[in-house]
Amino acid sequence: IDGSGTTTHCHLLYRRLKASYPKVFLTKEPVNKKIVSLIKENPDPLVDLFLFLADRLEHYKLIKQLLAQKYLVISDRSFPSTYAYQFYYSNLRKLLPEKLIFHLDKLSRLNIEPDIVIILDVPPELAIQRLVQKKKRSSIDKFEKIEILKKVRKGYLFYARKFNWQIITAKDDIKAVQ
Repeated sequence: IDGSGTTTHCHLLYRRLKASYPKVFLTKEPVNKKIVSLIKENPDPLVDLFLFLADRLEHYKLIKQLLAQKYLVISDRSFPSTYAYQFYYSNLRKLLPEKLIFHLDKLSRLNIEPDIVIILDVPPELAIQRLVQKKKRSSIDKFEKIEILKKVRKGYLFYARKFNWQIITAKDDIKAVQ
């Protein structure tokens, strides 16, 4: 969830890997600033879903090029966010079959599968505390509410168990989590 430390830990992982392997690339979703501004203004979760998928396609075109050049790619956020925020949290589960979301997402990722997905798990109260302490300029504020983060966290944990993603408790200090 927002405030779990993904950006911090992605940067730390990047620096650690870069020290021994020069071909490491750190990327982050969303990538397209115009799409981000549309998402910030939009109240409809279905529109959000399609905007994030369009952004992801752009993102994974870059990832595909990097992988072809033998880069290790670290992505700060990607499709698990769509599953947790746009599908699990919103009412899209009532409108669209889960398989359809997975299929559209896989298309937007150009069928690229990550070697590992890590979910940093924190209590929503701590996440909000962190967000207030370090207000992020690139964040999408409409998702940074305690009741939203509680439900989104359940979504992340649900999909982490379903797909066997790694879950790391991220409520401790940065060094312990890293």
